[in-house]
Amino acid sequence: MNRRLYEFGIGRRTIADAVIAFALVLLIGPLQAVAAEIINIQFQSPGPWNPSGPAYTGAGLIGGADDKWNHLTNGSGSDFLLSNSAGLQTGTSVSWTGTDLFSSGNGFSSQSESALMHSYLYASGSNTITFSNLPGKSYNLFIYTQGDYDGVGRQLVVTVNGQSQTSAKMDPSASTFISGQNYLEFSGNIDTNTPGVLLITYSAIGTSGGGVWPNPEADINGIQLSSLAPEPSTYVLMGIGGIVIALRFKKRYLSIIGIKAGK
Repeated sequence: MNRRLYEFGIGRRTIADAVIAFALVLLIGPLQAVAAEIINIQFQSPGPWNPSGPAYTGAGLIGGADDKWNHLTNGSGSDFLLSNSAGLQTGTSVSWTGTDLFSSGNGFSSQSESALMHSYLYASGSNTITFSNLPGKSYNLFIYTQGDYDGVGRQLVVTVNGQSQTSAKMDPSASTFISGQNYLEFSGNIDTNTPGVLLITYSAIGTSGGGVWPNPEADINGIQLSSLAPEPSTYVLMGIGGIVIALRFKKRYLSIIGIKAGK
C-alpha cells in the first residue's frame, strides 16, 4: 500500500504529519478564538451650552478594563480615523450625521459605565453612521441607547445593511444593560456589497413620555464594533480534512480503475 501512496504523492511523512496534528488537537482541547479587534466609539458631549460629559475608558458589553475609546465630540463629522481598543490606528474611518450631543444623568450614574451612558448623540429624522475601509466581512455590533431622564418612552430604530431592529421604550432609570432596550446587537456577515463599508441608518419613533422634550428623538450613547475571528483549531482541522479527503479520493480512484489497495 505504501508504494501506491507514493505514486499518488502521499508519503509516510504526510500521513505522520496528519496523525501528529490530530493528536495535538486532542491534547489541546477546545481553543479560544483568536483575539478579535474591537473599535469603541463614545459620543462625548464637550459642552459648553450643555453639561460636559466625561470621557470613557474600559469595557462595554465586550472588551477589557483598559480598553481605549474613540471620543466623538460633534453632532456630525466625516472621515474620523479610528483607533482600536489598544489605542492603535486601524485605517478604518467613520462618518456620522445627527443634530447634536447632550449630556445628562440616568440610571447608570452610580455604575462603572456611567461616563459611557452619560453623553449621547441625538437626532430627529433619519441619519447615518458609516464605517469605511473595514477589513473582512463579519462583525459583532453593539449600539448603546439610554438617553436621559427626560427621555422616557423614546425608541430607536436602527438598520444595518438591511437588518432592522427597534428598541423597547426607553427607561432612563435602568442601571444595567438590557438587550433590546438600552442596547441593540447585530451579529454576523453585515458587510455591504461595497467592500469595507458598513452603513448604519438610525431614526426615532414614538414620543417622549415626559420631561421637557416630548418630541421623538433618536439617542445613541456609543458603539462597539468587533471583528469575528475563526477558531485556531479550524485551520488545523482543515489541514487534517484535506489529508482525509485526499485518501478517500485515492481509494475511489483505485476502485474505479480496478486496482485494489495494497497490491
